[in-house]
Amino acid sequence: MVTQLMKENFQDIVDVKFTADMETKLDKVKDGEQEWTDIIRGFYGPFEETVEKASENIEKVVIADEVSDIPCDQCGAMMVYKMGRYGKFLACPNFPACRNTKAIVEKIDVPCPQCGATLIKRKSKRGKVFYGCERYPECSFVSWDRPAKEKCPNCGSLMVYKMGQNGGYTVCTNKECGHVVRPQKKEKDENE
Repeated sequence: MVTQLMKENFQDIVDVKFTADMETKLDKVKDGEQEWTDIIRGFYGPFEETVEKASENIEKVVIADEVSDIPCDQCGAMMVYKMGRYGKFLACPNFPACRNTKAIVEKIDVPCPQCGATLIKRKSKRGKVFYGCERYPECSFVSWDRPAKEKCPNCGSLMVYKMGQNGGYTVCTNKECGHVVRPQKKEKDENE
């Protein structure tokens, strides 16, 4: 859809010759042979006109919201899925009258080692996955590694999944214990 709109309304910009010419001009800027402001001025005038023409010609593309089965806590409407800079989230469809939003949480079937509540998968502001207690901020448990269901057979501490050169394994989080469980290699069947 986007490619088609670009081809129809911004023919010069998607043209290979335009790209090659712009690269040549930018190389001249790099080499000190031409001022970058001259290049931008030469580009921006015609580009601005093209954008104005395109905005008149292009119909607004409306993408229907995907409705969830989760009611809004504030107004009762069924919340819809939206995409934000940190990924998908739930929002009330009655925006701006109702500004309720909710993060989409993925619960993992492992109890919090500190309080026993459910652990959930979250994302940091930089997009890195981590695991924390659903009772945050009352409970401060957090782990960068995915917790395993099984407790350490040696000391009873939390085990977490890790990846190594030979695949995944689980390791005890108690540094004094350090117990490691590697997957068993499958025995080859005689018939293979």
